[in-house]
Amino acid sequence: MNVEQNDIIREEIIAGADAVFERYGFVRVSMQDISNECKKGRSTLYHYFKNKTEVLDALCHKIFSRCLEESKATISKRRSFSANIESFNEVKIRRLRELVLKYKLVIEDMRQDPSLLIMQSRIMAEEEIQAIKLMINWAMENKEITPLSVEDSQFLAETLQTVFKCFDQEIILFGRFPQFESKITWLAQILHKGLS
Repeated sequence: MNVEQNDIIREEIIAGADAVFERYGFVRVSMQDISNECKKGRSTLYHYFKNKTEVLDALCHKIFSRCLEESKATISKRRSFSANIESFNEVKIRRLRELVLKYKLVIEDMRQDPSLLIMQSRIMAEEEIQAIKLMINWAMENKEITPLSVEDSQFLAETLQTVFKCFDQEIILFGRFPQFESKITWLAQILHKGLS
């Protein structure tokens, strides 16, 4: 079997898992449920994934990568630092809210077992840090913020990602900050002023 066929089978398994996770949540789903949904034998499933947690990881990676691509598409070197931070986070949170509605049973399972949430939120952390770092670099090039060392730029990107991840979780999991757009605008402006 060639690489392309392997990728197709893997994607079919992920698509089957997507349907059963949406329908039943995470806890109540078995590898047999995924096998039945994607019409693949269990031995095929276990060839690609050790367990349903690995399948969930693959699904989340696919979904979160798409979410981050949509968010990154809103940023530009020509926009201000605060406008980039604002649009990136607004699009990300809106998309995450849609996903919470679609996967409400999985989210309920994650609320019961926070370790599931922690593992899934780590999936997009590095990509998000790189996007924030890009925004910081553009802001320095455009002389919007005080120049930072490479080490400080990395620290700031990691810190902002952590802050916004916590903000995302409060909004998504616990329904806090219903008017989150105005809060993001406010935070972005404070951040921009503080770095100027």
